[in-house]
Amino acid sequence: MVLEMKRALEDLQKGDRQGYRKLYDAVYEDTYSRSFLILQSEEAAGEFMKGFFTELFGMLDEADPAKNQEKWFWDKYYRRMRREYHKLLAADQEKKPSGSGKAGALSDIPGGFPLLHRIMLVMAYKDDFTAKEISAIFGLAEDKIQAELDKLEKILPTLAKNQPAGVSGYMGSWAVFLVGAFRQILRGASETLVDQVYEAAAAEAGITVEPAVAKDDTFEYFIADPDLPEEEPEKKAEPVPEPKRVRKPVPAVAEEPDDEDEEYDDEYEDDEEDDDNYDEEDDRYDWDLEDDGKKMVILGVVIALVLVAVIGFAAFRIFGGGGRDNADNTVTEQEQEDEEEGSLIIRGEEDGSADTEGDTSEEETPAEEETPEEETTEEETAEEETTLTMEVNGSSVNVRSEASTNGEILTQVNAGETVEVLGDPSQEWVQIRCIEQNNEEGYVMSQYLSEITE
Repeated sequence: MVLEMKRALEDLQKGDRQGYRKLYDAVYEDTYSRSFLILQSEEAAGEFMKGFFTELFGMLDEADPAKNQEKWFWDKYYRRMRREYHKLLAADQEKKPSGSGKAGALSDIPGGFPLLHRIMLVMAYKDDFTAKEISAIFGLAEDKIQAELDKLEKILPTLAKNQPAGVSGYMGSWAVFLVGAFRQILRGASETLVDQVYEAAAAEAGITVEPAVAKDDTFEYFIADPDLPEEEPEKKAEPVPEPKRVRKPVPAVAEEPDDEDEEYDDEYEDDEEDDDNYDEEDDRYDWDLEDDGKKMVILGVVIALVLVAVIGFAAFRIFGGGGRDNADNTVTEQEQEDEEEGSLIIRGEEDGSADTEGDTSEEETPAEEETPEEETTEEETAEEETTLTMEVNGSSVNVRSEASTNGEILTQVNAGETVEVLGDPSQEWVQIRCIEQNNEEGYVMSQYLSEITE
């Protein structure tokens, strides 16, 4: 994401207006997944993104390449969400109950949280905003924001119970949960929404991108058609007739061969035999030379091994006897020392002065560990000091599992009972803990709570 943003901003600095679309494509998926999880509606997410990108396109010159551009982008995103918080809160309360309706949808789990808690959840565990940075954007006390983040951390194991197998694997931490939730959100996102949001935001920001004009292609294409001579068919070679052999008549009396011819033939045969013998001798010489070299190497290795074995055996015979004698002497001296030590030990037992320092027959009974008293930690003391308690001003007020009238009724509180407020009392629905009823937690409408008067 950061690399694509950097390239898009560089294109805009060069005057390429296509950089607006490149920047939008680089951040669309991350922006949509956050908007859907926080607002719990595709329609609400699309409307918020139109206004955000319209505002963003007008302030891209503020992006400093030397700083963290991703952090700058999300800072602008959450600051606009802070300005439209009351508008988004009203729309969020009108569309209750929320949820996609799909079994095992991770995005439905935070739907029971108040809007501000969903925003802080994504800011802290997805974009690494600290409590101090969240406080600077939303104008709330830093310790209050940290306390609410701690509550979100503690409530996660409770939400992981009774979840299907495909969901429970993502409930180990909020960071892992958000990764799985964003993947599910992007798989169900509408493809037409991508272009609709950009076109609406670009039109409101006054961005017009001219289509690329095709360059004139002045290159002249031609097909060469040279006049080639016609190829003459190859002529087949006509067979040459063989001359007829004329058989000579055999004379009745065989002619005797000349002596000169016989001598010439004998000499020719002798020369051929000499040539064959010469070639065979040459071949034999080459192969014998190579074989002789190999034989010499093998013979040298064998002789060296024999010499090493003889020298080693002689050295063993010379030095082995002395070593054995020394070993025997050593053994004898060791045996003498052992006998002396044994006699000393026996003598000590007889005298009754045996060493008792190593006697471990009696096992010491370990002292019982003292259970330290439970001490109240500074964190719990601080949490108790910041705990807000209010009084119920209505009779038989229902405590529900969700911040909605459709939530399951967990218990009822009566007028005059004191409850601990866990959420924001300025909201329509407030999360409470029933102190007088086994610390049961749930949601009630804020109009049935009032401050405790002494």
